[in-house]
Amino acid sequence: MQVRSWRHANDFIVYDETLIASPSPELFDLPWWQARGLTQGSFDGRAKVHVVRHGDARWVLRRYLRGGLIARLSDHTYVWGGLRATRPWREWHLLAALRERGLPVPRPVAAHVRRVGWRYSGHLLSELIPDAVPFAELLQSGALEPADWQAAGRTLRRFHDAAVHHPDLNLRNILRAGDGSIHILDFDKGRLEAPAWQLRGELRRLQRSIGKFAVTDAQREAATTGWQALLRAYGG
Repeated sequence: MQVRSWRHANDFIVYDETLIASPSPELFDLPWWQARGLTQGSFDGRAKVHVVRHGDARWVLRRYLRGGLIARLSDHTYVWGGLRATRPWREWHLLAALRERGLPVPRPVAAHVRRVGWRYSGHLLSELIPDAVPFAELLQSGALEPADWQAAGRTLRRFHDAAVHHPDLNLRNILRAGDGSIHILDFDKGRLEAPAWQLRGELRRLQRSIGKFAVTDAQREAATTGWQALLRAYGG
């Protein structure tokens, strides 16, 4: 990875020069990709994200959106507190740091911040994990195997041994890739060097999220068994 930054007027971009030779704000504009026939679908998470094609690569384009009541006032702008404090900038650099530690997260491609007065908006581009499916979908389709839960437990242990905090750990943010490997995504507001109590809280949050997706008796039974397998592999 070769980290570079770019600025023009009120636009700021941080990017991996091995993936992008000439950065520009257009790379974060969905209509720009659509006009060139380079979009390849979308999927929902906390916010809708879009898959775009760049040569042979497939990238995920995500716009930062607010949730809750404040979104009624502005769903995509945030208070400016300096570039390094912006959500795209922080998440991009966190993903880069996690990749350097060998942790399974999406490879960050570029992040974009646009400042307008005392507010800003932003986007993140990351590499698409091939043939990845969220645990939430796998649970509901009956496709989660005990080995998947065990692999997730071992993966989470790796993150927690590295003191990595994920503020919104749920079954949508745990992916099984096409090769069976487990990946964690969506590190908006994540952090390094988190205290142990915060990491323990993540597991409780994850367990609560299971109840949102396990809606039938069969799913709940599978989830209960799977959760115990995850804990054993995690070491809890």
